[in-house]
Amino acid sequence: MPPSSPPSPSAAGGITSAPADPLAIDANRRRLNRYRFVAQETMRLLAGWLPRVATFELKCEFGRMIWEASLQVEAYYRRLREIQSPAFQDPPDPAFITAIRELSHAPSEMALLLSLRDLIGPQLIKALESHEQATFPNSDFPSVYAIRHALVDLRAQLTRLDALATTAASAGRIDHDAHEWCRYIETLLGGCGGIDGLAPRPLADPITPPPCRTEFTLPTEAARDERFVHRGGASAPRINEEDYANHTTEEFERYATEMLAAETLAVILRVSSALPWDFQRDTARHLYDEVRHCLMGFEWMRRHGRDPFKSPQFLDIFAWRSQFPPVFQYTLLTMGNEVHAFPYRLRRVEAHQQAADALSEQFVRYDIADETQHVRFGHQWLPELLRQSGETRSVADYTAAVLEVWRSEYLTGKYPINVE
Repeated sequence: MPPSSPPSPSAAGGITSAPADPLAIDANRRRLNRYRFVAQETMRLLAGWLPRVATFELKCEFGRMIWEASLQVEAYYRRLREIQSPAFQDPPDPAFITAIRELSHAPSEMALLLSLRDLIGPQLIKALESHEQATFPNSDFPSVYAIRHALVDLRAQLTRLDALATTAASAGRIDHDAHEWCRYIETLLGGCGGIDGLAPRPLADPITPPPCRTEFTLPTEAARDERFVHRGGASAPRINEEDYANHTTEEFERYATEMLAAETLAVILRVSSALPWDFQRDTARHLYDEVRHCLMGFEWMRRHGRDPFKSPQFLDIFAWRSQFPPVFQYTLLTMGNEVHAFPYRLRRVEAHQQAADALSEQFVRYDIADETQHVRFGHQWLPELLRQSGETRSVADYTAAVLEVWRSEYLTGKYPINVE
């Protein structure tokens, strides 16, 4: 028999020829580490900004992007730990680090939106597309796999960001400072060779920040746009559960306020860079779950002919929680609100079943699934947060002290701000 011809790629299980000049492994890991750095810094950047973003749709988008960025970091981390040690390390490029971290100091949410739509998103997509074609398609397929999945998220994000920016521009909300800020970030990125570091670096004088640059500070108040007409909230007793129709409306009005929990978790995430990566990843998911619960409330209200923007927002709760250390806030949420919610949620599932209200039942059951995971997060990570904070009390004693405050201040609706 004559020798058989080489198998085709499809017949051989996907064997693909390498490019003429494939990317060497050291260059590969350096570039992957830059993408990982961008994703992780973007996650922290957006977490810091989430409470101060007023535009509801942009706030929800940033919440989603935080979670998707955490998934990208996780994928890069799993690949990088195979080809570099340690897996997490700052890129050896101070100009690049400065360019990415400078984004936190944007003068406005619109300036940040434009920076992401016009610069970070397109440059990152272009770098990943080039990398996918440049690396070894077989021996480096784990990198290709991570890149392809990141591109799915990033391309969809860019489409959504473009729609938000277009709407804002039509409303005249993008000002001179926003464009000036984008030119500044573009110059910084040019000075470090772009996202992948491959573009020529011009020899230039140090770059002077524009006057609009605003030093980032951790927010202690939560912003809402002008459509939210009731930003406070009465501390009156809730409607009796026996009044099914009115109590259910109030129940889903409360879901529509769960952005407050996402915003508190965002602050915790922003300051958690010293904590294990797994905590940051879990907190990003926890945060986005709360964004989804808020959207669930909005969806329920709109399906029932109600305007969710007219619901009480209880913004005092965020300001009240913000006066406490991050570990205290985390305990208030996980060991206070979430642990104690299950009896009520289970009663509501039964009530919705009896009322043949399938939509409300399904929404609450999904919420229970999420909250079950959040309580697991709390039990897993609270000991680590206490250790990192230098707390000497046991987990049980610390939790008991926090719950005393939770009962006396949160449950009573007093939300006192302690000013020394």
